[in-house]
Amino acid sequence: MSLAIYRKYRPQNWSDLTGQNHIKVTLQNEIASGKLAHAFIFTGPRGIGKTTTARLLAKSLNCEQRKEGESEPCNVCDSCTELVGGQDLDILEIDAASHTGVDHVRENIIANARFTPVKRKYKVFIIDEVHMLSISAFNALLKILEEPPAHAIFILATTEIHKVPATIISRCQRFDFKKINSKDLIKRLAYIGQEEGVKINKEVLSEISRFSEGCLRDAESLLGQVLSLGEKEVTADEASLIIPATNQISVLELLRFLVLKDVNQSIALINELAEEGVDLLKFTDDLIESLRKIILNKVSGSLKEYAFELDQESENAIIDLSQKFTEKELLLLINIFSSKKNEIKTAVIAQLPLEIAVIEYCQNNQDNSDDSPNQDEKTELSDDNKKSESEKNDPPNAEDPEKISKAESVSNDTLKTCKIESETKKKKNVNLKIEEIKNKWHQFIVKMQEENASLVFILKVSEPLDLNGNVLNLGLKYDFHQQRLNQSKVKETFEENLTQFFNQELVLETCLLPSDYESDFIKEQTKDDEVELVDEISAEDVGEEQKEMLDNLMTALNGKVSE
Repeated sequence: MSLAIYRKYRPQNWSDLTGQNHIKVTLQNEIASGKLAHAFIFTGPRGIGKTTTARLLAKSLNCEQRKEGESEPCNVCDSCTELVGGQDLDILEIDAASHTGVDHVRENIIANARFTPVKRKYKVFIIDEVHMLSISAFNALLKILEEPPAHAIFILATTEIHKVPATIISRCQRFDFKKINSKDLIKRLAYIGQEEGVKINKEVLSEISRFSEGCLRDAESLLGQVLSLGEKEVTADEASLIIPATNQISVLELLRFLVLKDVNQSIALINELAEEGVDLLKFTDDLIESLRKIILNKVSGSLKEYAFELDQESENAIIDLSQKFTEKELLLLINIFSSKKNEIKTAVIAQLPLEIAVIEYCQNNQDNSDDSPNQDEKTELSDDNKKSESEKNDPPNAEDPEKISKAESVSNDTLKTCKIESETKKKKNVNLKIEEIKNKWHQFIVKMQEENASLVFILKVSEPLDLNGNVLNLGLKYDFHQQRLNQSKVKETFEENLTQFFNQELVLETCLLPSDYESDFIKEQTKDDEVELVDEISAEDVGEEQKEMLDNLMTALNGKVSE
């Protein structure tokens, strides 16, 4: 009978052990130097090499031909071959799950440990799933661990270290095993495929690695199923017969709907997946994984290596989405879907928790007007598509006396209007002049980029007109900009930052600049911008081209666009 892949390719040398370098180096140094502990405890998730490492340690300790100062076993002496075949009387593997009682510990471990090895230098006890022992059994084991015979070595392995008494752990050298990273997993799987004479597509190896979630035994078992197809070259289409289908396309589609806060399309997609029989629990896992990859990419491009690998098209989609979500939105999505994941198992309607998650996120995002521009602003933004490119790129001649005179006249009228509107405001005297505010306006905008990036674009196309006491009169070009700044939360945040920056208690008053008002101050603020300024049109006039332009502009408002 042929062996399973994970048994056939079980590492027989330290160099073959995948991952766990922090453990491998320590144990090899102990073996080479001869300075060994009498008891070890290996802990970590399933299928990552705890038992394999225990056997390698036992093999190296008893190898008859191992050179002094080295740690690798020879794999040809009687000791090595008998251990591999399970015939070595001095290597005892005990399954604590089926030997939980104190009597088994006394008979199989304590009594046995008192006798010297039959053939080898050490008698090694490998106790798997040691956390399954009873309290009485642990107490019995504790005595032999406190005063072990010189020839006895104990290696305990467990997936639930918290169930092992502290008195046991304190008498062992503890080694924490970690899940194996994707790079090492793929390298190991490729090696096995090569040894089997089968060429495996890298996309298939990546999918196996992602599905196994860092568990090498699961990955090798899944690879064994793929190899059982009997093909000399395994492609993604052939492997899809074995590997569970990915939800990545549907995940990206849902995230695009969430960017637009489209509740209808999002819920419709979730119900379509439910009707098609998609495992919604697995779908939610894939969604959370994708959100993690997006936020890692957003924080720093160098962090993406810690997330699972995707095909190039999906990677590009992830990068695109990382520009459209804010970090706060991503954290909110991860928290919402993580909390709803556990409800899917017990929900009467499986898709209901996901539907609620979508509604919670979209409503929360609409209410939080401080973080991103709302949907009403998107429909109010527009561009004067009637203008030719020459008109856009050919600014008015600032030296034209007629235009200067007109601009000064408009400016004076605007200032009068703002002053009249602010007369009713409670004013305080401040040690500050409007010229100082204008000179430092650009620096203030840079500060606001850190506090509230969505306001930066508005501030760049605004002009401080007058300082009436402590009331700053700010001229704005568009009505929706004025509405935005006059929102209570936005205005409060703005005034706090204004007061903090200029070290004076300032109050904001806004007014609209005339449509034909030309400001050299605004031109100076926006001369380096890559975003074209737009005029206001009604929501019903927005067509497909305008919508695309508006989407691009809204991204620019968040300061994320570059040419």
